[in-house]
Amino acid sequence: MEPNSSPQPQNSSPQPLNSSPRVPSTVHDIPHQNLDDRIQRDTALLHANHSGGHSDIFIGRLENDDETTTKVAIKVLRVDNKPELIEKITQRLRRETVVWVDLDHLNILKFFGLTFDYNRFGCPALISPYCDEGTIDDHLKKTPININTRLSIISNQLRLCIGNILMHEGRPLLCDFGRSKILTWRGFTTKPVATIRYQAPEIFDDKPENVRKPIDVYAFAMTSYRIWTDVEPFADLSDVSVIIAVTTTGARPQYPTLNVLPGTDLVWGLFEDCWRTEAAERLTVNAVVERLAEINE
Repeated sequence: MEPNSSPQPQNSSPQPLNSSPRVPSTVHDIPHQNLDDRIQRDTALLHANHSGGHSDIFIGRLENDDETTTKVAIKVLRVDNKPELIEKITQRLRRETVVWVDLDHLNILKFFGLTFDYNRFGCPALISPYCDEGTIDDHLKKTPININTRLSIISNQLRLCIGNILMHEGRPLLCDFGRSKILTWRGFTTKPVATIRYQAPEIFDDKPENVRKPIDVYAFAMTSYRIWTDVEPFADLSDVSVIIAVTTTGARPQYPTLNVLPGTDLVWGLFEDCWRTEAAERLTVNAVVERLAEINE
């Protein structure tokens, strides 16, 4: 079943940009599909099927209105029974729900809703389609991918790091919006967090005004480099060394010398124009789309 074929969340209408809306103070104030009593875990085991930095993922089934079921991921944020930690994790859940609930795109993982049936200390679970192919990283490791498929994947992703992209039937889907930020909303106080080697140099200045679209264009280039070459950016450096190299010497991934794919010359120019040091000199998202269309011709 396609990810977009399941129950639709009850979204609110987009608010005017000049109203400067704020992240709601409770989960119940965020319009969403309540999926209580409609989710069944596939196993009674206590251990998660998958675990990430901030959450555990369990596999389950969503009961649809037509009596069919959909395989889903039950995302439970990791939290201990400490009031201050519960509040912090609940805030993260509210941010993720606010961002995710109104997103509707072929390459964004669908948000089905929330359920308190599998809550941890009052933090409900987030429900989305389960992607059997795993992350792009998993996909690249186990599936031979030709040049056209690599270009297709690159053309359909503009996000922070390769671990935030799942694969479903060969299509990349962006996921994990807990650290995303809506620039026109108040309440997103957390600075951007992603894999160090995918972050633009200005992020390390820790200035809120640097959180703009050019950081995503930079991350797109680093992620695309990983997809195209099968090599992690700065694979031979530690995270601390990456920060020093990127911010002080302008280091960037080097043109590959082994197993160079046909077409590398074309995409390499795009990468370089996206990971420029000065944010203002990087391509805009629209320009990236145009360049990819030219490369795909």
